[in-house]
Amino acid sequence: MIAFAKRIIQSLLRRRGLVIHSLRYLEGRQREQIVQIEGALRALGFFTLPHSPTRCDLLGRLLGTTVSEGLYLCQHLSEALSVPGDVCEFGVAQGATSALLANEIQPTARRLWLYDSFEGLPPPTEEDALIDDIYGLGRMDAYAGTMRSSERPLRGRLAAIGFPGDRYVIVRGVFENKTDTPGPPRICFAYVDFDLYKPILDALVFIEERMPPGGRVVVDDYKFFSAGAQRAVDEFRARRANDWEFSVPYDFCGHFCCLRKTA
Repeated sequence: MIAFAKRIIQSLLRRRGLVIHSLRYLEGRQREQIVQIEGALRALGFFTLPHSPTRCDLLGRLLGTTVSEGLYLCQHLSEALSVPGDVCEFGVAQGATSALLANEIQPTARRLWLYDSFEGLPPPTEEDALIDDIYGLGRMDAYAGTMRSSERPLRGRLAAIGFPGDRYVIVRGVFENKTDTPGPPRICFAYVDFDLYKPILDALVFIEERMPPGGRVVVDDYKFFSAGAQRAVDEFRARRANDWEFSVPYDFCGHFCCLRKTA
């Protein structure tokens, strides 16, 4: 019986070794493909980012964000570093994009401000019509409370890349643009991934009051998931048509839009 159990254990260990080897091979192949994508887009003139092995690793660990969108984030952040201000992310989830942004500003003295309720999505408003039922829930109001995450994975990812604890601020709670909402005096770059109409619009107004000309904003889920994301951006732009330059990426890059402060 003991000999039989020993053979079973040895067989399981061999299988475990094969699984680990296979996973490492797949991770290596994924990283190789990301390097190729980044290099091809750079060669075509889409990006001017220098090569970074750490960036490629973090791009491979993104959750719910495409590699191409991650590259856009890094490119716009790089260009925004020409103006003063800190970096903000509105809607951090498990912190995969937070680590990507932190890695890009690691050599600087900029701080990273991270906003999330850590309680999932708030209740949608009437502006939030469901256009992509990503979880198959059937209706928009069923998404209240979904996409919940704790602070632990966020802090773990920032610690894993050695980003100092005194260089990031976590602001917990449902975001509202109020006079007492914590934030940096100036923002050079912001990534808005709040999914729904009201928090996105509140975030854009909050950013505008603190962003100098040359600053950049990337808003996720434009024309995707909730119609409220596009409505918030379009309403914001309509009131400030001369102050922001607007662009959307190629369709294969993902569902988001980019804003550059011009005045």
